[in-house]
Amino acid sequence: MQPKHPILQKCINKLEALPHLHATLEAEIFATPDALADGILVIQGPEYSTEYICEIKTNLNIESVEQVIKYLINLRSRLSGLQKPLLVTQRLSNQVVNRLIEEDIEFVDGDGSLYINSKSAYILVRNQNIKEIVKKSYEITAATLQVMYAVLQNPNSLLTDSDSYERLTRVAGVDRKTFKKSIEKLQRLDYLKKNRNHGGYEIADYIGLFERWEMGYSERLRNKLLIERFSPLNEQPFSELEYAIREYSSELNYQIGGELGAALLTRHITPIEATLHVPQDSYRLIAVKLKLKPNPNGKITFLQCFGDWRSQTDLPGSLADPLLIHAELLQSDDDRLRETAQLIYDKYIEEIAREYA
Repeated sequence: MQPKHPILQKCINKLEALPHLHATLEAEIFATPDALADGILVIQGPEYSTEYICEIKTNLNIESVEQVIKYLINLRSRLSGLQKPLLVTQRLSNQVVNRLIEEDIEFVDGDGSLYINSKSAYILVRNQNIKEIVKKSYEITAATLQVMYAVLQNPNSLLTDSDSYERLTRVAGVDRKTFKKSIEKLQRLDYLKKNRNHGGYEIADYIGLFERWEMGYSERLRNKLLIERFSPLNEQPFSELEYAIREYSSELNYQIGGELGAALLTRHITPIEATLHVPQDSYRLIAVKLKLKPNPNGKITFLQCFGDWRSQTDLPGSLADPLLIHAELLQSDDDRLRETAQLIYDKYIEEIAREYA
């Protein structure tokens, strides 16, 4: 079986290049009542074979890797005794490699590093030639992440003329100088490249850009955008609150995301929470209209929206962009939300990713 994900294919090629080792992808998705992951990979050594459950996470740094380590340790506890988790990744620094080894997290890095510790094989390889790439990856700021979002949302409109430049700057919600610096940074990181025909840019690595955006959303951008969490004043059931959220969205100029947005987008889950992307200057009015009270454990999360979003979406009912909904769902370890995130990826993101692979 050939994997759809290019990073997974690259990592399989690394394993296959090793002597006396064979790697076979058994399934692209691993799903049980207890766990959901990105695939099943069997590594056959000289005497034994090991079934690995793959989790794809890229562009990790020493801070973000801690979240991934916790998730993989939790995944390990939910697997059968014959299965092991495997981190599939790229661009690991020596510091991150050391941290993964400390926690006995097995991994394959498409850029060369790998750690396998099972009956099938014991292998430890360190790639010493990626320090500069990793150093640059630390430079991704919240403003750069907003520019990445604009690029991912508009992959066919990359600075081909002054109109596209202005449009993407508005979508990102940053000034022209910041936008220009962010585009140049993304080019240095090989996410974008110059187009010789029209003089603008084009996406060089959509999957890499998408995954770096999602990791950055989790580790930096979401915290910047977070306003407050709320719960209903009268403790009404979420089904009643859902109606009000949908009813007021156009009038009060906010986007519906999170679980509720995913439910409206896929009809796959019954939501119990919602994330609303709201204007900073009117979030109190929105809370009053929806009859909400601040509650750090509330089911309604307000995030500050950025940029000019209304002109960029054709989705009904003031829904947030699938990029935002998908990234928000991945904040949870809930398997039903991860499954829904996969449906959103398959329907709204995968086709674009393939086009720019």
